[in-house]
Amino acid sequence: MVIKSLRLEFRKQLPSATFWIMLSLHAFVLILVATNLNTFLKNANIMVNDIPDLDLALKPILQFPDVWQNVTYIAGYFKIVLALIIITSVSNEFASATARQNIIDGLSRRQWLYTKIGLAKVLALFSTLLVLAVCLTLGFSQGNQVELADVFTGIDFLLAYFIELVVYFIYALFLTLLLKRTGLSVILLLAYDFIIEPILSWSAPEQFRPFMPMNAIDNLNKFPFTKYVEAGGQGVVSLEQLAWAISYGVLFAFLSYLILKKRDL
Repeated sequence: MVIKSLRLEFRKQLPSATFWIMLSLHAFVLILVATNLNTFLKNANIMVNDIPDLDLALKPILQFPDVWQNVTYIAGYFKIVLALIIITSVSNEFASATARQNIIDGLSRRQWLYTKIGLAKVLALFSTLLVLAVCLTLGFSQGNQVELADVFTGIDFLLAYFIELVVYFIYALFLTLLLKRTGLSVILLLAYDFIIEPILSWSAPEQFRPFMPMNAIDNLNKFPFTKYVEAGGQGVVSLEQLAWAISYGVLFAFLSYLILKKRDL
């Protein structure tokens, strides 16, 4: 059933120019930024010039094991590009009545939802494998001797990145089912992530902030570069935070099903 659902979904996606443009743009920008991370940090040193003798470009940013956390953190900023594939796919199916036709042809509403969640997982897997290739390439090309233990230390951030993407894409799916419009869905997706939840976080008690939806996703991999300035920082992925992120993914999928079940297609 899973394979059948994916085949059905990708018969719709593969002829789409938007699908290939967004996929290529995501890959291009991610690779470009990751491979030029040292240059960016060197230019960004003006922001931390009150700390003497600090040159982030000289830190092991792209060396094992740090490369796993650093690159997955940076890559997380570009998940919105792939989320646009989910949003346009769902909204276009409502606009062209493709979803209704799929239901008429015998696909249940739950099965239709599975096809979109399957698309979310495939896009997340694509980006995760891309990040894996980038991290391995960068890590082995730094010119210093690499210990095997260092290669696998921190690779759990790759799993966290995959979970981050899947949950975020299901959240984008939920918003699109709720609004049924590409523009409105994108606006609300960005507004909640960058405006609404930050405002709610500032006004909420501090102990509740990590468990708000976008914070739960983003805190899978916290800002990693403070470890080069001060002791500490996130060393491993928190299992508690992982559980919270997955719980939100399940919640958004369930809410998506409720909307789809009650809505007239």
